[in-house]
Amino acid sequence: MTATKTEANATSQQSGALSSWLVYPKVAGIQRKAAEDVGRGSETLMTFARGDLFRAARRFATGKARKALVVTGFFIPKAEHPAAESDGPVGAVEMCAAIRAIGGDAWMVSDAWCEPVIRGAAKNVLPDDRVLIAPKGDAFDDWLSETRKLVEREHIDTVIFIERVGPSRDGYPRNMRGINIQEWTAPLSRLASLGLHTVGIGDGGNEIGMGHIQEYAIEDIVDHGEDIACTVPTEELIVAGCSNWGGHAFVCSLYAMGCKQVSAMLDDQWHRSVIANITAAGGLDGVKLLNIPTVDGLSERQYYAQINAISQLAR
Repeated sequence: MTATKTEANATSQQSGALSSWLVYPKVAGIQRKAAEDVGRGSETLMTFARGDLFRAARRFATGKARKALVVTGFFIPKAEHPAAESDGPVGAVEMCAAIRAIGGDAWMVSDAWCEPVIRGAAKNVLPDDRVLIAPKGDAFDDWLSETRKLVEREHIDTVIFIERVGPSRDGYPRNMRGINIQEWTAPLSRLASLGLHTVGIGDGGNEIGMGHIQEYAIEDIVDHGEDIACTVPTEELIVAGCSNWGGHAFVCSLYAMGCKQVSAMLDDQWHRSVIANITAAGGLDGVKLLNIPTVDGLSERQYYAQINAISQLAR
């Protein structure tokens, strides 16, 4: 007897649920690997968002093609040559490329202070019209209004924040040293109020999305936590040792869920190419404050060993 449409749908849903639970342990392993601590308490903070990587990736890997704004850019004004750091843009452009590869669409979003580095990251990966740059000063409100129209016109349904500083308890965005950097930071946290599904990725407590975690945890674990903890939550939060690893974990989770179109991004040469372009555009190692092709003070060996380990777990 031929199954009815209802029976077929029920069978498909049951199969999907079963396959999801079969892949969950693999994604949980990816989540743990990405969250390995480099000195900021990420392994502990990750426990407050356990399972969120799986839920965030599953939303893109199953069902309809998604469209997302991927927001990043952390400007470092006190460096000898001020610029955005390399942590964040790599993961952001990787996620944009992955979402587009599986049939969706994505826009990389930042602000005018970070623009050179953001465009460097997007070079040879995203078309120019898929990079959105918020202006400085009073023009931001008009830009936000136009972005809202874009969201409606393109049916964008998700906003992902990766290594994007957000307001702390006193309303000011602060870096890991507790310094107020509002003067060099557009209020892109306002994109969280567009009514879209929200995902946050961070590594230090001051990024948009960390409001998902109880304040006492960040205060107790992170240096200056009581001052820097971002109060803006997201529906899912991915905590990583460095935020680029969190973006890579998202893409590797898509691969583990059957989205083999993202396979190019599992190769560390893909990441090396993006970081080379970021460095050429003036991007900084956010810990060393130098224009060198490293991330968060990590050695190249340590950084890429983790990229490769996360990829291997996905495979």
